[in-house]
Amino acid sequence: MKPLVIAAHSGHELLLWKWLRNERPDFVVLTNGAGSTGVPRLEPTVDNLARAGANWIPEVVQPVADADIYQALLEGDTHLFLQWVHALTAHVLAQGIDCIVADEAEDYNPSHDLCRLLANQVAAHAAARGRPVVSLGYPTVGHPSPEARLSSEHHVVVELDDRELQAKLDDMHGYARSFGGQLERELAGFIAKFGAQAYGRECLFAAQPTHYEQAQAPATKPLFEIVGEERVAAGIYKHVIRGAHLQTVADRLRGAAR
Repeated sequence: MKPLVIAAHSGHELLLWKWLRNERPDFVVLTNGAGSTGVPRLEPTVDNLARAGANWIPEVVQPVADADIYQALLEGDTHLFLQWVHALTAHVLAQGIDCIVADEAEDYNPSHDLCRLLANQVAAHAAARGRPVVSLGYPTVGHPSPEARLSSEHHVVVELDDRELQAKLDDMHGYARSFGGQLERELAGFIAKFGAQAYGRECLFAAQPTHYEQAQAPATKPLFEIVGEERVAAGIYKHVIRGAHLQTVADRLRGAAR
């Protein structure tokens, strides 16, 4: 297998800690992870990938600030996203990639959902050009090894032994401490909710189309809308990114592919 990973944010590589070491994929990150702090998080990600033996390829996708993605979503501007789809498709074809792995769309962060949308587009473009690929996704904020999904969905699982799990957790905590604030709170919340042992299995599931690609409204209001509304009310943000913004981008990407 010759895989390509497409991640929305720096740090997501740690969720695939052992899988990266087994498969040594090519790896791209869409954003520099600066977020509201303005402090990029790429350097430790590059280190993490090097230690895992993965191949970071910024010449294919050069990460941008989160704010750049948010602005493009708000404006329905697909120029950057189409550029990424074309560059990634060309890489898949040129390098003989046969598996694409990317964040799942979980209605948690618009960049995560966009990442899955773009990965699906790349897989479709490659297949249309005679290069079908296996397309997989992994939870970034949901339970990392959900029993219900494992019993009902096609999947790949990598098991970590106790030593490997401890090394993975140490890396996750070390990464979060390096940037503090929201990252530390999020990691603490996930471990409190799921338990540390849940990260001892790395699960990749057969990729699904997003509800934006299916032109379906989310069953419930996405968390990123709720958080966006709170931050606009607090004067932190000026605008709320809605599912409708992602729907517009999905429609325009689909139209551009025709």
